[in-house]
Amino acid sequence: MKISIIDDIQTDIQLISKYIHTFLGEHCINMPITVDTFENGEKFLKIFKRDFYDVIFLDYYMDSLSGLDTAFAIRQSDCNVKIIFTTASRDYAIDSYKVKASGYLVKPISYEEFSEIMSLINFQKIKDQNFIQITNGYNTVKIPLHDIVYCDISGHYVQIHTLNLGIQRSRMTFDNLKTMLRDYAEFLLCYRGCMINMNHIDHVENLIFFLDNGEQIPLCQKQHNEILKIYSEFLFDKVRNQI
Repeated sequence: MKISIIDDIQTDIQLISKYIHTFLGEHCINMPITVDTFENGEKFLKIFKRDFYDVIFLDYYMDSLSGLDTAFAIRQSDCNVKIIFTTASRDYAIDSYKVKASGYLVKPISYEEFSEIMSLINFQKIKDQNFIQITNGYNTVKIPLHDIVYCDISGHYVQIHTLNLGIQRSRMTFDNLKTMLRDYAEFLLCYRGCMINMNHIDHVENLIFFLDNGEQIPLCQKQHNEILKIYSEFLFDKVRNQI
């Protein structure tokens, strides 16, 4: 999950960043987190692009480009990113509806108010929207992470087996693919050249993962204890997140 904080007061940036990590830790949001910070809207908009951030914390009062103007610029290209205004006054709360903001926090921000706003965000939906982008022939393909069942290699190509997009093939090394997926806990290396999405495991038997699409993936026998331990920990975290 990628989060941005746009604020010209460094202490406010530090507080919000602290709250973010505390909240996600307490609620067992099992996904990688990146928090980028910007001192004004101009610097943010220079790098901003659609689908780049999941949540943006935006100070309403800033020099030059205001938070509201920054939000309008964001909405011109991205209608889905969650925008949460932070401000010293409630006077302009109504303006937040013009850009479909997800929340409005008044400084000084308490953790209770922060937590209340964050609880309204559907993090599972955000997680389901995560994707990787590959080149298949002359086409650029976005593959949602939840749609990936497993990945393997065939000659000089990486094959990504999906539920809804068939088998997507890309001329890249398997190490490159592992780098793309390394921050996502659901992907497990079963043996050299094969990575599985543990969300699609139906059961394991005789050192074989039986997948929900009917396929079977064997485990590396030399490392099967370590692999099964990782899978067991993943199942535990998954159940804990649902409580």
